[in-house]
Amino acid sequence: MVRIVELGRERIAAIGDQFDETRQTGQLRTQGYRADLRAAGRTVVPELVRPTEYFHRADGAAAMADLLALPEPPDAVFCYNDLLALGALRTILSRGLRVPDDIALVGFDDIEDGRYSTPSLTTISPDKTQIAKNAVRLLLNRLDGDRSAPAELPADYTLEIRESTTGSVR
Repeated sequence: MVRIVELGRERIAAIGDQFDETRQTGQLRTQGYRADLRAAGRTVVPELVRPTEYFHRADGAAAMADLLALPEPPDAVFCYNDLLALGALRTILSRGLRVPDDIALVGFDDIEDGRYSTPSLTTISPDKTQIAKNAVRLLLNRLDGDRSAPAELPADYTLEIRESTTGSVR
């Protein structure tokens, strides 16, 4: 979020909040969104945080339509995965708005479709190799009966800056 704030964006929305406790990904990303806004000295505006039942394109499109219906729509949106972002992108463009001129857009996961969308999607790219190694390590620990091992291991990530936030290919 700090990167979006650095671009001068004021009303930064989030799409993908999850209320179901079994869906921790959405909850963790909401916590990160709120922490990043606070770290940048911004206030979290509850109406800008949109829950979705799933992380599908249609959910992103519907949530973006809700955000655009607000009296003061956002000028940037962080989507909890790239599929949500691609759905949001479709809604933004169908309303005659421009990305990133009117609304900057960021996803999460760095799926291939985001590299080829128009505009290409800025995204947070998790270290998938590290995630796979962590998953195997956790599985082997469980198979060995090691219950003291952590249930989760963090993974590194990079920010892949593309046209949906900069307007130009980098």
